[in-house]
Amino acid sequence: MRRGCIAIGEMKCNICQSAINHGNRYLLIEDEANSASLQIICVDCSLKKNYATYIKEKGEQILTFFPG
Repeated sequence: MRRGCIAIGEMKCNICQSAINHGNRYLLIEDEANSASLQIICVDCSLKKNYATYIKEKGEQILTFFPG
């Protein structure tokens, strides 16, 4: 299951190990077979791995972790 989240504390991306600071967005991926397995992925890595994309809505570009 994928969840788009906002950091409430400092955390690290599981892919690039960069810091995700308070207030920044990140993607949380939970393995449905193993609920203890969580991946925290920063916006940059999410864009590179096509987990996120920018869409145009009401004339503005918006980042979404749930492309349609």
